[in-house]
Amino acid sequence: MKPLVLRARLLEFLRDLYPNGADERTVVSVFYEYHRFDDIVESLSYLADKGYAERKEVPHPYRAGERIRMYKILPAGIDLLDGTIKDPAVTIVPEGD
Repeated sequence: MKPLVLRARLLEFLRDLYPNGADERTVVSVFYEYHRFDDIVESLSYLADKGYAERKEVPHPYRAGERIRMYKILPAGIDLLDGTIKDPAVTIVPEGD
């Protein structure tokens, strides 16, 4: 799966968790079987940089001094999945394809 499709799959995953988000490690663990770590992290960064997902660093809940990245879909990401806006760098594959 190319990063263009991976980006859409990441948004779909985050939409399934809405209004909550997920930490980066959780997202990577879900997609790691089929994608390289670097591709997943780069795709998450792209989505955050474009305003489709929120990236927030928060203190780790169990490890003092450590921080984790949290991702949450934003309205623009939902619009992209719904087809009301377009981005040629994110390929939405219809269900069943």
